Amino acid sequence: MGITRRFRFQNYEIQPDPVGETTYAAECVSGDEADCGAQSGEKDETAKVAQWIAEHTRDTGHQRYRRTVADYVTAEPGEWQ
Repeated sequence: MGITRRFRFQNYEIQPDPVGETTYAAECVSGDEADCGAQSGEKDETAKVAQWIAEHTRDTGHQRYRRTVADYVTAEPGEWQ
């Protein structure tokens, strides 16, 4: 005789956290042998990142960027399956 186990799974609802703030950033990935690596730092508005990109492009001629968005979410427990 063996031991029988039953596993139950719970669903979760992922929702934006109204208290958390969204941040935006960019990194220059221009370069032939290696990425430039210059970073905008975290900003609270996309327009501020766009301004940094425009200024970096103006100053360096670089045209490729990796843009990221970070936000906060909550995981609300749902029904058991």
